[in-house]
Amino acid sequence: MADFWAKSNGISLSKHTRDVLAATGVLQKKLGNKVPGDWWLGLKYAALLHDSGKVDPAFQERIKKQGQKAGDVPADEPKYKDIPHSILSLFFVRPENFTFSQPYLAYAVISAIVFHHWRESFPDYFLGSQEYLIRKKAGELEERAALWNRLSRDLVAELTILAEKYELDPAVMGLNTTLTEYLRYNTLGSAGLLIPPYTLVYLPEQIRAKAARGDEKDRARVFIAGNLMRADHFASMVEESNTGLQIDAIESGRVFTTGEIERTLKEKFNTPDYWQKQFFQNHKEAKGDNLVLVAPTGFGKTEFAFLWGAEKKNFILLPMRAAVNKIWERTRDMVESLGEKGDDQVALLHSDAALETFSRYQQQGDLESESNTRKAMELARHLARTYIIATADQVAPAALRYPGYERIFAALMNGALVIDEVQAYDPRAAAIITHLVQQNAYLGGSNLIMTATLPPFISRELVKRLGLADHQVIRLIDEPEFEGVAASCRHRLGFNVHAGDYASAVTAIIRAAQQGKKVLVVMNTVRAACEIYDKIMAVLQQEQLAIETLLLHSRFILKQKEELEKAVVEKYMPNRPDRDAGPCIVVATQIVEASLDIDADVLFTEPSPADSLIQRMGRVFRRFARLTGNNAPPEANVIIIINGGDQPLNRRRRSDQEEKTAGDVQLASGLKTVYNRDLTALSLVILLMALKGEAGLSPGSSLAEELKRKPWVDCFKKSKGKGNSGNTNRRLVEVIKSITGQTLLLTEKEKMDWVELTYGTLDELRRIDNYPLQLQDYIQKYEETLAILDHGYCSDRKRDAERLFRDINAITGVPIEKAGEFYDSIRTWLSGKNAGSLNFLELALTILPRFTVNCPYLATSNGERVRDLDFEAMLPPGLDIKSITKIRSRLERWLKGIYILDLPYDQVKGLEVQNEQ
Repeated sequence: MADFWAKSNGISLSKHTRDVLAATGVLQKKLGNKVPGDWWLGLKYAALLHDSGKVDPAFQERIKKQGQKAGDVPADEPKYKDIPHSILSLFFVRPENFTFSQPYLAYAVISAIVFHHWRESFPDYFLGSQEYLIRKKAGELEERAALWNRLSRDLVAELTILAEKYELDPAVMGLNTTLTEYLRYNTLGSAGLLIPPYTLVYLPEQIRAKAARGDEKDRARVFIAGNLMRADHFASMVEESNTGLQIDAIESGRVFTTGEIERTLKEKFNTPDYWQKQFFQNHKEAKGDNLVLVAPTGFGKTEFAFLWGAEKKNFILLPMRAAVNKIWERTRDMVESLGEKGDDQVALLHSDAALETFSRYQQQGDLESESNTRKAMELARHLARTYIIATADQVAPAALRYPGYERIFAALMNGALVIDEVQAYDPRAAAIITHLVQQNAYLGGSNLIMTATLPPFISRELVKRLGLADHQVIRLIDEPEFEGVAASCRHRLGFNVHAGDYASAVTAIIRAAQQGKKVLVVMNTVRAACEIYDKIMAVLQQEQLAIETLLLHSRFILKQKEELEKAVVEKYMPNRPDRDAGPCIVVATQIVEASLDIDADVLFTEPSPADSLIQRMGRVFRRFARLTGNNAPPEANVIIIINGGDQPLNRRRRSDQEEKTAGDVQLASGLKTVYNRDLTALSLVILLMALKGEAGLSPGSSLAEELKRKPWVDCFKKSKGKGNSGNTNRRLVEVIKSITGQTLLLTEKEKMDWVELTYGTLDELRRIDNYPLQLQDYIQKYEETLAILDHGYCSDRKRDAERLFRDINAITGVPIEKAGEFYDSIRTWLSGKNAGSLNFLELALTILPRFTVNCPYLATSNGERVRDLDFEAMLPPGLDIKSITKIRSRLERWLKGIYILDLPYDQVKGLEVQNEQ
């Protein structure tokens, strides 16, 4: 019998196939009868047949030579150009012998086999420049029939015992002479067997086929293809790695019952009648169903999600890594309170998850921290745990249907997908998430969208696409038992207008600190935060005031940023009753909106959209978050800072003539780069209307007529032909100045109503023909992205899908003045080590956080201020050529994507960016 290899490390084809089939068996045991039995049968056939094409002698010769040591391979090693083994597997499938109850399952099996390893060149094999290779191969199979018939018999003999063990018919294996004869003279694209699922070239055919066949075939294809990828990838990992994992670890956690989670939450809340339990007792139909939950920050949405997702595999997605890390810890705590080991049930998945996991193991004194980290990350990447806690960019791009997206949806099928804080995403990312939950529901998964605020246009699409009834959209504040909380107050708003120099704001900030308050200042951009921090420090030094002051934003070196965050949470503004009562000032960007558990006494903030402002307000008087009554102070504890000047601080003062022809005022930083100007202005205008008593904050109100009246009409650009559109910010500042000194008390319900009314008004105005105001169309990006996805958009590459979702515009680098120290640290670390003892996790945990910082790409003058690393400067002296080659190769791979930034770095203010607006 032939010795068929599946892997270059000598793993045989029969062993690999056995491992993949074993993995599918574990998956079936976990999911059981939650999907049709024939789908499992189709998955097993796909597992049995997926690598049949590897019997090709050319493949066997190539893979066996790859298994040799690099030094043993001749320099003139020939390169084989042949068709991919997954396409060749088609020649060894006899679909006429399948006995499925539904004919479409044969298509699903064949599609899963051919596309379980996708290549960008695959479309060329169907109707393009590579299709001649398939004709050539078919010709070879006919011309050398004796050889290929023998290979086919050997394959069948090798896999028959496996087939029978899993109750599969061996007759489905064997050389398909009919297909071979057809493909010798025709193209695979014209055969009608299958359609490439990941390319726009075939989109019209996919749409027609889907309309003709119904949805069930598509669901079956995703199930079989996705689970084949999961089983194949996991089996390969076990076979090729040294993690010590076994095949049954592909689904290694266990689901927890509702009763178990109820008991642990009873202990956590120290009461048997916590609201999450009561809710599901009163709304039994909501358990595990598609839901939208809108609830204020700090109300226990995470525990609600635990109960909702009981008895299922859970994916919990959040927008920020810091928030993900916290939910990871809370989920582990919940699991361990049930007597289970958190490491065995909960996985962390984001770009720095390996470092977080490694750090945790080291803190626990784990002597096997490196190997346990590798094991944990493999299980996380293979979606093997009961709870997958991740940033949304790890899952949401699957909605763009990149090659292999089925793996994500297969794991989500019959599971529970939790999307937390959907309002934190930009319109394009929010549209992708909307499409993600729609596809997940269509494929059989359940969705819980949790958020502190939810714009009506997103809510409307979720209701339509998920088919939600009224009881499936819960605004917690409207529930009868929360009536007291809804009417409670903890925030009183006021305004501070400065002339472009922050002087009046700085005076108010320092005065509040002198009164013994913990003052939080939130600016829209790093540059604005640095500018107001400089102003505050100058006054404190001039007046010799000893008030602890700290600056925090995203452009500090990672280690320093972690230390600053820890100081804010534990020293300056801890959210606990026994905290130090001393005054302080923390100047920050929106980094504090959701990721840090802090409690300030007063907030000074630049204007931003309503939902963002509410997130910032949530950091103030957090101690009163769930108390009833009026807990707000008599004076404003949320002050919106308005820049009434028409130039940034760092520009020269204009001449008198320039002043006469001055343009619009600034209003706030970041209204071109971070936030939508008109959405921000509309948020302010609605507050001002309420403060002036001209309109309420009811989300059902129409403000279309009010906005056409003065002074509001002058706060926005006019539509074409409707008059002058200049100086809109100046007009808005004039209105704000007219009410300076007045304050507005907001209830918890009114804050949520404010968000809904703002977005609802924006949506209303854009639908009115010939409306005189021209607002930047924030919602249009959301709807346009949805429309593209609805028309079948699919990304050719996974990395492109991830880039589209993340809108990546930042790079990681080492500030130039720290480059020498960075090289010295790596050189010292390498000294005394050989290539075999190098550890990436050690490098990433002990060195990189001390030197690397995130930087917006635009700040580098579009790359002009970016330099490549000097790897020669990192290498210790005295190494031989062989060691240099190996060590440098590893460093280049590990440090890929890290650069030297030709930008100044200040220990107090971080990376200095000069061209940020």
